[in-house]
Amino acid sequence: MVDAQAVSANLSAAAQAFGASAAPVSLRWGTLFEELDGRGDTEYACAVELIYEGYLLHYRESRACLPGAAREHSLLAGDFFYARGLRLIAARGDAAAVGLLARLMASCSYLRSVGASFAADDALWATAMGGLAALRAGASANTVEYVFDELDAALVRGDAVDVRALARAGAPRLGLRHPARLAAALDAADSTAGSATAVGPTDAAAGQADAAAGQTDAARVAAAGAAVPRSGPRRQTWI
Repeated sequence: MVDAQAVSANLSAAAQAFGASAAPVSLRWGTLFEELDGRGDTEYACAVELIYEGYLLHYRESRACLPGAAREHSLLAGDFFYARGLRLIAARGDAAAVGLLARLMASCSYLRSVGASFAADDALWATAMGGLAALRAGASANTVEYVFDELDAALVRGDAVDVRALARAGAPRLGLRHPARLAAALDAADSTAGSATAVGPTDAAAGQADAAAGQTDAARVAAAGAAVPRSGPRRQTWI
């Protein structure tokens, strides 16, 4: 069983340099990962939660840091959390997991650039947790990146795509021992932020922002000590 207190304490400790909240940090995707993986890997769950905290600092509301920080401060803190979590996984030599997490962050960056519902982000986070568990059970990188490949392909074609429906359709490919837990997470994907998860292709301005942001992503990943696949229309962006 994952030591949730240890993970929470690690997140709070990491936040000290940026103004840590006094409240204990509640876990989210590390909990789902443990339900799907079942190995009690506290370090891995901690890595997931660090990366998620980085995402929250960039796009939503931090759990570990005090609110009200300047935007630049939050972006810096987000980069720190992201790199710290990714480094824990990269240190294990798990290139496929690093690649999957990079696809997740790139896709979430795109969804934010077009103002999609956070429910779409949450569906991709749930999918990625299933993918991480599947990788540890022997699944291939191609298998676990299926949803992200289909999302990229649909947007390149100019199609609208329902992200949560795509995630549900791709879930059986993962071959999880407990598929109902992933299905429940997809059903619960942040309905408080709006349930619509359909998105269309990026407009020209968003595409230019993606390209500019992609120039900084290589440096961030390199700092985390990991090599990530560089192909694909939205694999390079995390802003």
